[in-house]
Amino acid sequence: MKTVIVLIVALYFTSTHAADCSTNPCGIAGYFNETRGYRCLQVGASALCTCPGHKYTFDRPCRLCGNQNASEDACTNSNGNLILCLESDDCGTSFSCLCNDTAGNSVQTTNADCDLTKPLQCSSTTNPGTGPSPCLHGGVYSGGICHCPSGYGGAVCQNRDDHNLCERVTCKTGFCATQPPQGPHQAVCLCPYGTWGEYCEMKGTPGFCLSGLCLNNGACQENVIGSTRFAYCKCAPGFNGTKCESNYFSCASAGFFQDTYMHEQGKYFECRTVTGGLRAEERSCPKGLRFNATSRLCLI
Repeated sequence: MKTVIVLIVALYFTSTHAADCSTNPCGIAGYFNETRGYRCLQVGASALCTCPGHKYTFDRPCRLCGNQNASEDACTNSNGNLILCLESDDCGTSFSCLCNDTAGNSVQTTNADCDLTKPLQCSSTTNPGTGPSPCLHGGVYSGGICHCPSGYGGAVCQNRDDHNLCERVTCKTGFCATQPPQGPHQAVCLCPYGTWGEYCEMKGTPGFCLSGLCLNNGACQENVIGSTRFAYCKCAPGFNGTKCESNYFSCASAGFFQDTYMHEQGKYFECRTVTGGLRAEERSCPKGLRFNATSRLCLI
């Protein structure tokens, strides 16, 4: 965590312009929204703009395609076959590349190098069809398509791309990055000082875990950041707050229900009948998917 803080501070001092997220310097609107991984984070007097994956800019919109400097685009033109970089999630990922094949035809793929000898993630030749779910790697089949977790794409989520592991992953605070650098890679939330948890959802109290610190059956955990020890409360399902003091959900009937506090993080509740009443249990969608209350499925 100490390394993360130093990194953020160092990045901040490299910024030559100051901006405030309240003025929307990151251009968060329409397609470019937080659900898809576009966020504005205030870092001192500057705005840190994030894109799907682990890309970021300061004080200007972060985009995967259409940048003034083409080298910043997700699609490269290393073999001269690139036609256009497309910033869309039509292929189950956050971008696709329109490329020329050997016959001169335009082909869409999510291989950043336009290497069409590899299986095309936009290929329609692997139609899922009907029957049991054909989706791989935790993908969810609904409406005739596979909804793929972050980092996977293709008709049946068959292709992994570490560049996209952070797409649609929303941290409560901080930002998503792929770790560790040497692999195997996974999407993790890098938390600001004093916060912790899978999605930086817990706010710490300086000091040790003390009796009665966490309310409503919350469990206390300690973490040392630099030279400071923090106590964090891991709240029981339906509670939040620094000390788990707020009750925002209670089971009224059995079934599956949206977690309004952690919805963007793919969390939802299952209310089960137990002796003496109902019990809320926390459930999680694959990273990058969110619980849809209507279909009761984890979808993009």
